[in-house]
Amino acid sequence: MNDLLQDDTFYWLLWAIFTAGGIVLGWTLRATTSERRVRASLRQIEQEKNTLARLYTHIKHQHDLREADFKRVSLELSHLQLHIQQLEAEKESVETESPDLRLRAERAEVHAARLMEKLDALDTLTDTLRIRNTDLTMQLEKAREELAEWDGFYNDYRAMQQRLTEYERTSRTLEMERDLLAERLSAAKAEAEGLQRELMRVSALVDKNTSRTRRGGRAIPENTDDLKVIRGITPVAEQKLMSLGVFTFEQISKWDDDAVITFARALGMSPGKLFQEDWVGQAKYLTSTGK
Repeated sequence: MNDLLQDDTFYWLLWAIFTAGGIVLGWTLRATTSERRVRASLRQIEQEKNTLARLYTHIKHQHDLREADFKRVSLELSHLQLHIQQLEAEKESVETESPDLRLRAERAEVHAARLMEKLDALDTLTDTLRIRNTDLTMQLEKAREELAEWDGFYNDYRAMQQRLTEYERTSRTLEMERDLLAERLSAAKAEAEGLQRELMRVSALVDKNTSRTRRGGRAIPENTDDLKVIRGITPVAEQKLMSLGVFTFEQISKWDDDAVITFARALGMSPGKLFQEDWVGQAKYLTSTGK
């Protein structure tokens, strides 16, 4: 398992899988979670970011310790090499001296052999430390890259939170506009109901006047005007106006906007047509000129 974890290909593959999974999970949370869950995820990400920062500090500390061990071993190796050289020089000097010193030389050789074995062990340890130092350096770089990615992910979440705030503000504005339109619609409905009641009243008045005319009621006054002179009033419209009690230009010139709307409904015409043809203005002109 340790060999598998030390394999660079496996390590990078595992790192890529976790990174891709994190990105997919992040985008999934970004698309489906509510603001409260997003904020909870953001707090969890900050905790993981702090954990990653502590891991980065721990790895750097281990790297510094390995560097110190490597320097210490290198210094000890230099001392051992110097000591071996001294022993070899002592051996040569002993061999040139009396035979009584041969025993001391043999002991020195044994000691030198032991020192050589220790030196080999130290060389092996140095290589191991160098490899571990390289691994720690790579892990340190990976930790820096992951920390930078987490910073980018955190910034994305902050931007998304700001967009959510803007969406909420826009939603509140739209709700206010919707309420205002609803109030205007209610007012329009009330106005339409009032116009409908006025139309019913005018229709009742028309029916009543028609009934009286049929029964020989009030006759049409003699001082009536030819209402057809007003552009837009047809003979049929003139008959309807007379049945409603409108016989002169002066009566039409005194209409206000409500009266125009009421008589337009009674005539079965659009109020906009009466305003566009300006019946009231034409009637005022005809009244002033005396035609």
